[in-house]
Amino acid sequence: MGQLRMLASFAHPDDEAFPVGGTLATYAARGVDVRLICATLGEEGEIRQPGSATQETLADVRHRELCCSCEALGIQEPIVLGYRDSGMAGTDANHNPKAFINADADEVVERLVDEMRRFRPQVVLTFGSDGLYGHPDHVAISNHTTAAFEVAGNPNHFKHQIDAGLAPHTPMRLFYSVRPKGFRMEMALKLQRAGIDTPLPDATRQNDGVDPDQVHVEMDVSDSIDRKVNCLLCHRTQMSPERPYHKLPGDVVTDLIGREHFIRGYPPVSSNQRIPPDFFYGIPVSD
Repeated sequence: MGQLRMLASFAHPDDEAFPVGGTLATYAARGVDVRLICATLGEEGEIRQPGSATQETLADVRHRELCCSCEALGIQEPIVLGYRDSGMAGTDANHNPKAFINADADEVVERLVDEMRRFRPQVVLTFGSDGLYGHPDHVAISNHTTAAFEVAGNPNHFKHQIDAGLAPHTPMRLFYSVRPKGFRMEMALKLQRAGIDTPLPDATRQNDGVDPDQVHVEMDVSDSIDRKVNCLLCHRTQMSPERPYHKLPGDVVTDLIGREHFIRGYPPVSSNQRIPPDFFYGIPVSD
């Protein structure tokens, strides 16, 4: 039986939640086979809810949170690559030899190509080249996933995989998760209007994101809001108690997190081309 398939490739537990959770849930509900690759277990993440983890247990706790999130979204358990969280730019964690940003690029691409050839997705989804806000691991997973997308169909790359029975596979579309410039300020103001005490972003972060005219797809995920909220709640270590999305009225939550934004990296988009808000538009079901 034919099947539509999407492979999402991200860096940390919770990367699949806030920026793309509604999209993953929407396609899973439509019967698309959605699978998630997670490069690290987010060992350098903050612990925003006291008592939810310690620095020593954080990786294990975040792995459980990630599995909980996948269940909430209706997708299979994640494929964890096992690299170490590199931390924010300019931190000591950047220099850890096990950090994802220090991993051999060919090795990472080889592993991603293996997953693409094994799963055979029509659509691949990852971060844009800006990593949403410049996180080194976000940028790295974007670069490695893009490289894997470009060579997975080439039989001259990683021939040992082909010898082992994995045929070359060229996914049909590549989408990047992005946020339009001004999203931080917009979100802060919406939270304030909802009665949640939220500081405005400092000047250095107000221009995070891409120019709005670069966005090809604004996905309305309002029908999947409940699943998106549930997946966010799974990430207890990362969710500030001051952002109780599950306690707000449904229309307020939808206004806050009911839209997700994407650039189509492949096929290229011409300047006057309009992209339907459907990653699988026109793609036939295949085995």
